Parts: sequence; C-alpha cells; structure tokens
Amino acid sequence: MRKILLFAIMAISFNLTTKSQEVDLRSVVAVIHPNYYESSTKFLNDFSSMLRKDGYVKAADWLESYAKGGFGTGFAYQDTTTKEIFIITNRHVVMLANSATIEFIGSDKSVVKYENCPVVAVDDKIDLALIALPYGVQRPSLTFAKQEIKDGEDVFTASYPALGGKPSWQFGKGVVSNSKFYSTILEEYENIPLIQHTAQIDAGSSGSPLLIKSAESANGYHVVGLSTWKALARENANIAIPAKYIINFINEHNQSKITISNEAQLLEKANEFVKALDDYKKIIPFISYEYLSEITPGDFNDWYRACPKEAKDVIVKHFNKSNPIEGVRTALAYAIYNKMTKKSLKVVDVDNSNVNMLYENKPATSQWVEEQGNLRVKSLSFFNARTSGKNGIATDFGYKSSLAFGISKAPAHKSNLLFNISYCNTTRTFMTYDVTLKFGSIPINQNSYNYSTSTRDTTTVILKTIGIDLSYGGQLPIRLGPICLIPYIKPFVGTNMVEDGFIFNYGVKSGLETAYRINNRNYLILGIGYKFTRLAVAEFFRDTYVKTKFHNFDTFIKITL
Repeated sequence: MRKILLFAIMAISFNLTTKSQEVDLRSVVAVIHPNYYESSTKFLNDFSSMLRKDGYVKAADWLESYAKGGFGTGFAYQDTTTKEIFIITNRHVVMLANSATIEFIGSDKSVVKYENCPVVAVDDKIDLALIALPYGVQRPSLTFAKQEIKDGEDVFTASYPALGGKPSWQFGKGVVSNSKFYSTILEEYENIPLIQHTAQIDAGSSGSPLLIKSAESANGYHVVGLSTWKALARENANIAIPAKYIINFINEHNQSKITISNEAQLLEKANEFVKALDDYKKIIPFISYEYLSEITPGDFNDWYRACPKEAKDVIVKHFNKSNPIEGVRTALAYAIYNKMTKKSLKVVDVDNSNVNMLYENKPATSQWVEEQGNLRVKSLSFFNARTSGKNGIATDFGYKSSLAFGISKAPAHKSNLLFNISYCNTTRTFMTYDVTLKFGSIPINQNSYNYSTSTRDTTTVILKTIGIDLSYGGQLPIRLGPICLIPYIKPFVGTNMVEDGFIFNYGVKSGLETAYRINNRNYLILGIGYKFTRLAVAEFFRDTYVKTKFHNFDTFIKITL
C-alpha cells in the first residue's frame, strides 16, 4: 500500500513538474507577427494585380495572401550585459519587417502582447534575427547550453505552428539523428555543421528553440539550437542552427551597433558597397526594402528578362522558397551590377544620411537608411530603375493586348479620311496582329461612258464606307533609355461596305511606334505609318468601278490593356 501511495505521489509530482515547465516554456516562447514594410506590401499587391490581369489567378492569390503576412515563433533571451530582453528568431520570419508584434500566450488563453517591437539585427549569411522588446520589460527567458549536442540525445521543440490558420502551442520530443549535418542543398550552409533532429516542427515553427533538459535552468531546459527547416523528402528530418552561431550573432550585435548618425560607419559601409559592385550577389545585402517603393512589378519583369540564366535561377529559387521580395532584391542587384559594368564609382564624403560620390568622375549621391540593424541603400542618383535595361533590341519588351485609335489619310485626295479603332495583340515579342474597324471615306476609280467620244473615261470618286481589316506581321522593339522604338511591317486584307455593296482590299502597312511605359506592364504608344492599299473590285462591280491603288499615311495612339 505504501509503495502504491509513493508511486502515486511521484506520478502527481512528475505531472505537476511537467505542467509547471510547460507553463514556464509558454512564458518564454513567443508568437511573432511581422509588420511588413509598406513598400514591400505595395509591391506584392501590385504584382498580384498584374498577374491576375494576365490570367495567373493562383499565383496572384498566393502573392496577395503573402502580402497580408504570416507568423512564426521565437524565444526570449536576456542579454547578460545590458539586461535587455530580446526575441531570437529566423531572419526569414521577419524578412520584410521593420518591426513585429510579440505575443506570449498562456495555457489559460491569456495573452501578453508587445507591439511595434523593432527588428534590431539580422544576419545576412545565417538565417538569424533579433527583435528588441520594449526597454525595461522584465520577463522569464531561456539560456544556452554550454556543451555541444551529440547523436542520440533527447531534444525538445516548443513552438506555435499553424492549426486552422492560427498559431497553436506544440511541444515535441525527439532525438538528435545527426549532430553534424552538412547540407549540399542549402549552399550557404555547406560549411556549417547543422543539427538534424526528429522533434516535431511544422509550418509556423520557424525560429523556435531546440531544447535539452537541464536541472540548472529555472524552467528545466537549455537552448542548443534554432529550428529552421523541415526536409519534405524525408520523414522526421528537421534541421536547426547550432547555439554557438546564435551566440556569435548576439555578440557581434552588441559589439558593433550600427546607427545612421555615425558618419564613420556610414562611410565604411559606402566603401564596402562600392567594392561589392563586381558581383551582383554581394550587392543584395546592401539593398533596402524601402528601395522597393521606387519599383514597379514592370521594372522587375524587365530586369528579370535581362538577367542571365544563372541569375534567373537564383530569382526563381527565392520565389519557390516563398521569398518573392528576395527575388526582387536579387533582380535589382543584377540591374545595378549591369549598370556599373566598366563604370567607375568613388566615395567622396558623408552628408547626414547621404553619401556623396563620383560616378564616372561626375557628382552623384546615394541615400542610405538604417534598417534591421544595418545600413542599406535607399536610392542611387546615377541609377534610374526605369532605364536600367540594356539599350538595343528589347527581347524583354511585350504586352498582351492594346487598343489603338487612329486616322488614315490619302494625301492625293483631299476629302478622303478614314477613322480606325484597332484591337492589337502581341503573340510574341516580335510578332503581332491587329483587327481594325474602319469608317469614313475611300477613293476609288469609277468608269463612265463618254457618248461624245464613244469611250470609257475613268475618274476618281470618294465613297463613304465602313469595314474591317485583318493584319499580321512583325515588329522589332529597340530600347533607347526610357522608351522603346518599334518599327513594324504587316500585310493586311479586308473588306469595305459601300452604298452599292462590298469592295475587298489588301496591301501592306509599315511604320514606327514609340512606346513609353506608364506603370507595371502598361504602355502609352504613339505611332506613324504608311499604308499601301489596293482595292479588288468584284465581278458585278466592274461595269462601274475598276481596280484602284492608293497610298495612306496613318497616325494613331495606342494604350495597352
């Protein structure tokens, strides 16, 4: 009886201890709701609208949902020197955010919330980020294990993965299946020994602590890593960043806090940027999210098409990994790199948040901003996003459809005037077709019998008409700075309805369009052209009319749809 009672007391004691630790862990593990930069949200919504307009509904829905933001997990850590409380998480959780809302959710559904907590540091090489809780806040925190983890050790995860679209507490247990995992897929981590474990993580668990039990800790656990990835092709293969890399990241932040007001730091950063211009991948960390406020999805589309295959693969990989804005930053970095090829840039001095430079020995400026604990470029006076594409034949030029309004006039006939409304479609960059509704008047040669000479005389008359033309041909877009010049040539056939019946026509038209992009993939196009037309008279008309040829000059304005 005493043994049974003792066992019951031990069981109750274990249950209370476990419950106590669970409550303690809930008080140190947080839900993170990132507050995206307004520029990033606007870009994603604009991009979604553009894709939806082009018929890519699923992709548009995904981007629209992504722009609303998600959530991740993090844990509280108290700096041993300053006693400040930080939330440690993955960089990708707060990638587009300048701040975040932090929630600690109790087992009784109580919520302690801290809003607008700044993202004070991110690591551009390792997927780590640091969020500061309001100064003076005191709450429980986790500490790091001093020893390295070994294969076969028990580990635990505490996180808030999504369930029904909302964060839901999850405590998991597993073992270390590979304490020194070197990834061949995650290229930036190929020389970093990651931790592979079997403790449960799911979508929303990113940034959660990987724990081991410890009698020395107030809440019974020490942190040995940060759960970051889940291998989809393997069962129970989850990956964490080891604690020593997190500790190094925190120490680096404490030793070199960066501010925009520190001119020496800004000058050093500007010189690093200039040195990075020889490789587009080195440029990416310098590009701020605020820079995106100057960019449209159309700009991105132009840059992407101008990229070589290797850069395109990197951009596509970011989109596939649900990091579209990183794909945009990559495209922008390549556009800047392309602009700077064989060009000179030199730092002169600092003026507040601006850095004065010499671009090709001419005065230039770069504007900088303090962002996520780093100094990043906000704008470059010598780089215009709208003119960053290469001059020459524009293989990236194209739009799906447009509507044109024009006037056609034959100079030899004063009273001849045709009004045109055309639906135009670009099937490929270099191929295009038009369907044109025309109405007005056309010249045609008319037979009349001269009784005094017993001969047939031919005179030109002007007939009112309405008709349709179909044309298909080629164009050659040539980019010159912010505009595209588009010479074209198109054979056409059509019909004209006149008072007495129908007259068929055929011929060829050619000309030059000037296209200026007004937003996204929308262009305003002005055009002039020459059109040679031959009228083919039906058999029953030949007593009255004869075959006629005439030359028209066209002017038109076109707006893409």
